[in-house]
Amino acid sequence: MPDANVLLPLVIFFGMGAAILWLLWRVVVLGGRARRETASGVATAEIAHRSETLLGDLLVIVDEMRRRKVAPKDAEPQMAAAQAALQRNVAEATALTRSGVWASSAAALVAELERAQRAIEFVSHGAQLLEDVTGVDWGEGETSVKRGYLNLVHAREAIKERRETIVQIAQQEQKGWRG
Repeated sequence: MPDANVLLPLVIFFGMGAAILWLLWRVVVLGGRARRETASGVATAEIAHRSETLLGDLLVIVDEMRRRKVAPKDAEPQMAAAQAALQRNVAEATALTRSGVWASSAAALVAELERAQRAIEFVSHGAQLLEDVTGVDWGEGETSVKRGYLNLVHAREAIKERRETIVQIAQQEQKGWRG
């Protein structure tokens, strides 16, 4: 039978080693979770920023089309490119809605991005009507472009508000971690 003077220090050593390993494991797990959540918040804010910039550029083109400075057929490629970019942003934001702290913010952002997509479709519909050479649906086309333009303005503002909220929450969480 081993001597108690040898066995007791070994038990204490292994007990403390197990406690330290458990503590390190918890730090790694919690730290990884915090990093993933922070990365999700940053990704959500980045998607919102890209979308806001994209819509701002598109609004300039649609405004020029609305004021008859640009032909609808000349604005169509930019609208199609913006629609494709928004679709990619929706896909990225939808991936962030699955879990985590930022799921609700990402879901709200997805809703606003889809709103912007519908507005672009509305503008495209109006542009098609404006291109009609017979002029029968000219008034409807002009109205669709104007309403679509206003919907784009409102969608961009809503996306901007979402981004600002996300950044504010992220800054508060960062302050909470630093004490």
